[in-house]
Amino acid sequence: MASTLTVRLFELLCLVLWIAGLRWVRGTRHPVYAGAYLGSTLLFGFDWIFNSNWMFRVEFDPKFIDLWRMHGVSEPLAMALNYAFYFGAPVVLLVHFRERIDRRFGARGYLVIFLLGAAALPVFEIPMVRWLKLWTYYQSPGYLLGGVPWSNIWYSGVLTVTCYAATRLAVRWASPVRQAVPAGRVAVSPEITADDRWKGVLIGAAGIWAAFYVSTLFQIVWYALTQPWIATPRPF
Repeated sequence: MASTLTVRLFELLCLVLWIAGLRWVRGTRHPVYAGAYLGSTLLFGFDWIFNSNWMFRVEFDPKFIDLWRMHGVSEPLAMALNYAFYFGAPVVLLVHFRERIDRRFGARGYLVIFLLGAAALPVFEIPMVRWLKLWTYYQSPGYLLGGVPWSNIWYSGVLTVTCYAATRLAVRWASPVRQAVPAGRVAVSPEITADDRWKGVLIGAAGIWAAFYVSTLFQIVWYALTQPWIATPRPF
């Protein structure tokens, strides 16, 4: 188990990074970006599913502050913030610079995004599991790398690239319409209507949720085929 200080420092880090991401997204004043960040913050429902006995089979350190607890099983508040800065902020940032990515890599940009998402997983999670012992995976040793399922590496890549693709589409479909300004006139950014704002927020969030749903369906097939689990104290 981790020390109380380690858990609290991790929770504080999650909060600070979440606030930093929120400030940047608010600064862009883009409703789709806000929706994608909101959708990422609300991914704790997926995390609750992921950590169950039929998928990741994760047990968190009991010292975490609970978002909720059912039958003795915790969903830590820090995990909601974690999804926002791990998937939400990087995805929005990548979409914000999508034109540069397209110019540099062309169609291979999606492969680059996948590889970045896959590479980030062991760098982030192995220290949390092996050294800090903030949570534990109950899977057979042959399916673990540094205490973390190696299947999570490609899953992180798939989630990142599908969220990126979905948010790009959301920007194309739901960005507010900007009218052309005649030559010689001062360009004034038009006011975004409430409908435009809500459309952007909802489609941005829905894109993140759809990406997670589709990606999870494929990962469930992996677990159905391998069933890599060992005994766990979790009741479900």
